[in-house]
Amino acid sequence: MSVQATDRPETGRRARAVPERRCLVTGEVRPRDALLRFVVGPDDIVVPDLDNRLPGRGLWLTGRRDIVAAACEKHAFSRGAGRKVAPMTGPSGEDLPAFVEQKLHERAESALGMARKSGDLVAGFEKVRAALSDLMAAGTPGQAVLLCARDAGADGREKIGRLAGHAENIVRVDLFDAATLGRMVGRERAVHALVRPGGAARHMRAAAERLAAYRGGDDAASGLDVME
Repeated sequence: MSVQATDRPETGRRARAVPERRCLVTGEVRPRDALLRFVVGPDDIVVPDLDNRLPGRGLWLTGRRDIVAAACEKHAFSRGAGRKVAPMTGPSGEDLPAFVEQKLHERAESALGMARKSGDLVAGFEKVRAALSDLMAAGTPGQAVLLCARDAGADGREKIGRLAGHAENIVRVDLFDAATLGRMVGRERAVHALVRPGGAARHMRAAAERLAAYRGGDDAASGLDVME
């Protein structure tokens, strides 16, 4: 299921134009937020700029791992920079596509950590089930994020998914295994977690969307689903 935003009617103020950039590999012009920015750093080494803050001319790519790999293989960065440049190698010897995925994964972990610190995160089947019931009873506005370990048992996943299906405005994220999710919520392992509606949930959704898009495929195959 694709992730969609509800269109809002324009007010009397003119709608602000969405910044767009052209992908070096596909040639497509897309909203800037759908692309990844790279810059040429010291020694003509290409580095990712995930916050769009580093100085220098931006080299933009569609935010998918296969596109970043193609840019490295086809020397797209050199064409964009107008001189010979080379993609960076990560501290453990990983190539640029793997390094970017690692950083996006770390950002998703950080988003969940922020939710934990703010008190908006609950973990464990019973606590998540109770939180979902509370959301349905209260009609809480905003979108919650339900996290299910991708290696969880089918029975538990089905039960929590069925309950979440009765709630409105839930994003389900299946991007992490139980060990990774456990580390993110402060346990040895975790199968289910939920971020209550609010700023932490919006931040978590944005980080999950970016990681899922980078891994490629449709949302369901990438581990992201929206229940609306």
